Amino acid sequence: MQPLPSQVAMLQLAAQRPGSRALAVDAAWRTDLPIDTNALVRAATAALDETEAAAIGVVIDGAARFVPAARAPVGTESFPSEERFRTWRAAGTLPLDGGPLVRATVARIGAAHAVRLLAHHAVLDGYAIARVFRRIVERLRAEADGAPLPYERRGDLGALAAAAAPLRPPAPSFWSAATDGVGEPGREIGFSDRAASPADAPRQERARITVPGIAGRRAWPGEAVGIVAAYTARHLGADDARVGVTASLRRTALERATPTQWMAVVPARLAVPPGVTPAVLAADLQLWLAAASERIAQGERPEQLLTAVPAAWRTGRLYGPIVNVLPDVRVEGWSLDVTAWGPVADCLISVYPEPGDELVVDGVFHPAGYDAARAAAHVDAIAALLGRALRAPHVPVPDVPARPVDPDRIAVPGGWAVPARIRDALIAAGFPADRIELRTEPAVTVVLHGAVLERLPEARAVLPPGVRVRCG
Repeated sequence: MQPLPSQVAMLQLAAQRPGSRALAVDAAWRTDLPIDTNALVRAATAALDETEAAAIGVVIDGAARFVPAARAPVGTESFPSEERFRTWRAAGTLPLDGGPLVRATVARIGAAHAVRLLAHHAVLDGYAIARVFRRIVERLRAEADGAPLPYERRGDLGALAAAAAPLRPPAPSFWSAATDGVGEPGREIGFSDRAASPADAPRQERARITVPGIAGRRAWPGEAVGIVAAYTARHLGADDARVGVTASLRRTALERATPTQWMAVVPARLAVPPGVTPAVLAADLQLWLAAASERIAQGERPEQLLTAVPAAWRTGRLYGPIVNVLPDVRVEGWSLDVTAWGPVADCLISVYPEPGDELVVDGVFHPAGYDAARAAAHVDAIAALLGRALRAPHVPVPDVPARPVDPDRIAVPGGWAVPARIRDALIAAGFPADRIELRTEPAVTVVLHGAVLERLPEARAVLPPGVRVRCG
């Protein structure tokens, strides 16, 4: 079973991190409506039977590869409390042993029902998982109305693979519009100094806002991305934002009908001048995403830029926050709770609608770069800005205070180095304070006196990527 071009990078990551929860998507829709549990199980079973991706596994034999798998039966669970339910979910992983990588469970939490869908991100993306759940609800409602739905194959993976363009190297002349300038000394693009290997248990913070009439506005997803980009630029004291934008990339009826991993994180550079409005930011974003989606449809994958662009070699990233807006997950009578979003190397800001005029702002942060207070502060500030700016998309985005500037900072490729923070990070990593020397010329270099070569990776893991390190 050959992977789609959209699945190649995720499969490569799966080979490096087999069974890691960092690569799982864990979504649960919950309702207090009176529901027949057995009918819900039947609906989930039938929906998985219609989903080809539910019959795919992965094995590791030098590399990760897809294999056919028997579909997993729909599980049933009962929990006396929300805490027990969340503890059970947090342990959910998907071993790469050839078994199915899409699992559904119908859970009772007190009097409420939940449908938990756990999938490997190499198999399903967020759009696909939402599509599977919508089919479950569609089947449940049809049975309740006395008109059960017949079997209907959902899309066609074979036809999708046949229509997909083969992978080809990304064209630097096009993608440079988003990547030029990344890695320059003193150019910060993210809230933290560095990206890191995705964590199994990242920090997660959440806020809810109400925006009257939001459900009836088609333009709000692009406006939301633009507002998060504006927050990023102004928080960093910059006049543009480098963000990753999740794009589902479903351009054809076949692509929209087939639940699979088809999305990409598209690097974007958005100008954020004084007085800019959410509507203007959304329009700029849509122009860029339309052009980028054409390139992706021709076989250019943005994730290849991490090995094709020299700045990414030095800094490990081409954008700061990833912004993930999911306008299609809203299901009347159900609320969504996502506890795993897939791999996050720095931070991911997701925005999605709930019934009524409510939006959820969900932030996931790598614990190596953020403590709980810092993560919560970003989510609260972004949610407050979204709550104000989305109400008036043709009014300038409200001001955002820039974070304080460290007076002794030193420009390094991809941002700034602050001597005190460097020393604190190295001491926390176990290096003796009296054996750390920081040299600022000609390039910022940390000399670890008495350290062995084998410990250098430990030091690099806590230093800004533009800071060199060697043994003394």
